[in-house]
Amino acid sequence: MTSDPEQGPDRQPPAPYGAGGAGGAQAGLPWRRSIRGPIAAAVILANLVSFAVLAVINESAARSDREMIAYDYSLQLSDHLDDVVDGLRLRPDAVMGWNGWRYFEDVIVAQAPEELPDGTFDVAGVYLNPLGRAQRPADFQENEALRMMALAVERRELVSNSFGAAAPVLTTSGAAWGAAWFRIAPIEFAASRTRTILPGFLLVLAGVTLSTLVLLRRTVLDPVAGLARAAGRLEAGDLSARAKARDRQEDELGGLVRTFNAMAARLERYNRDLEVAVQDATERVRSAEAAAMTQRRLAATGELAAGIAHELNNPLGGLANAVEALKREDLPATRRHEYLELVSGGLQRMGETVGRLLRLSPREATLEEIRVDRPLADALGLIRHRAEGLGVPLELRLELSAGMEPLDPFLPASMERVRGLPVLRGAANELGQAFLNLLVNSLDAIEGGRGSGSVPAGRGRISVDLGLTEEGGVRLVFEDDGPGVGAEVLERAADPFFTTKEQGKGTGLGLAMVHNVVAAHGGRVLVSSVEGEGFRVAIELPVHRPGEQAT
Repeated sequence: MTSDPEQGPDRQPPAPYGAGGAGGAQAGLPWRRSIRGPIAAAVILANLVSFAVLAVINESAARSDREMIAYDYSLQLSDHLDDVVDGLRLRPDAVMGWNGWRYFEDVIVAQAPEELPDGTFDVAGVYLNPLGRAQRPADFQENEALRMMALAVERRELVSNSFGAAAPVLTTSGAAWGAAWFRIAPIEFAASRTRTILPGFLLVLAGVTLSTLVLLRRTVLDPVAGLARAAGRLEAGDLSARAKARDRQEDELGGLVRTFNAMAARLERYNRDLEVAVQDATERVRSAEAAAMTQRRLAATGELAAGIAHELNNPLGGLANAVEALKREDLPATRRHEYLELVSGGLQRMGETVGRLLRLSPREATLEEIRVDRPLADALGLIRHRAEGLGVPLELRLELSAGMEPLDPFLPASMERVRGLPVLRGAANELGQAFLNLLVNSLDAIEGGRGSGSVPAGRGRISVDLGLTEEGGVRLVFEDDGPGVGAEVLERAADPFFTTKEQGKGTGLGLAMVHNVVAAHGGRVLVSSVEGEGFRVAIELPVHRPGEQAT
């Protein structure tokens, strides 16, 4: 079993959405992976941003209100002080009795403050502290307040900064009497608006978020979750999966659910039709394969008929002559014995030919201990006549022999040396048919190559090399120097029904049958070829181990 390199061998693919059951995030995806989390975050963020924008606008308006009120208070203070200045004198009782001091936090009134050379300020006349003196800190910058008042007198206008504000005090004639430095009392009503509405806003925010999630769950999230679960079942192979359509749901999601269900129904129908079509096609292929196999066996029978007839006609001619001679009464005893030996040898040769044919005939395979010499000898014997007629030499090489000198495959001594290879377990008739198919394919290729000119004159040879694999099994290499095939054809050479022969001269099942037979024996087939240089098929078969039982 292979594993996904990204997931690792011990990791499982993620389950479809909502596989744990129907419902919300508890039964489906966790909040960190569900779209509920982003939606809730988006609602909260949108409301917070809206509140922040409103708060900024509100604070800006409050700041503007403070400035306007402070300016109004400064005008009232200036007007009051202008009213209580009599000539160049200030009436302290009128100053202190004013009811507008409640709008101020700290106030200093000074008459004509002047800057000294050392940078400090001196007040030559009135210096009042109507408010705030007792609350001033020890490090209060009184000199800064006097500086601002001197500047207000000089400019005859309001001067303000973060420390406070200073306004000029004028006499009834318009002359500058002095100035007043002041700080406005904190104005809380504008700044408190944001803090006042904050609890209500948070309550509204919670309600909006909850109602939004409830609405989204009913209208979007639950239908999408159901659609995802149905899609997961469909992906897992359950073609009957359907998403639940809500009553009177005519919106986009309702249309999506209906479209999904229609798609699933069509897919289920197509799958049924495909199963029926595949079953019909399989039956047709099986029928065609059976017919093609029958055709190939009949063709092979026709090809071998000439060889068998040759093998039988030769001894039959000798036998007929010997029988005619034996009819003579004056035949010497020695000649009669010779003719009888001739008849016996001919009959034995004919019996061997019939035996080879019977051993390669199709029948139920029986696994037994075998050696490759018998099925190989039978296959070679059945194509011998055709090979001799085409002038194609057959060579046998045994890797166990020193120098690998070619052997005559038709000599009993050659096959006796082949018997030295390890014992196999298999079916001799099946292996014989595989060997015969490879030999016939080589003869067909050489004959066709000579006819097309792709095999030059003087070429045309078939060799069978036998030896051992690295694992101690038996290797048989069938090789010819025929036309060979290109890489594209070689890739399909073992495909059933693929053939490069003319119509009616091949079924494309020969090499496929070889693969099946060798695989059934636990071996493998290695095919190689170079176009214009020949074809090579190596068969590797495992040896029989003592104690193994047929399966």
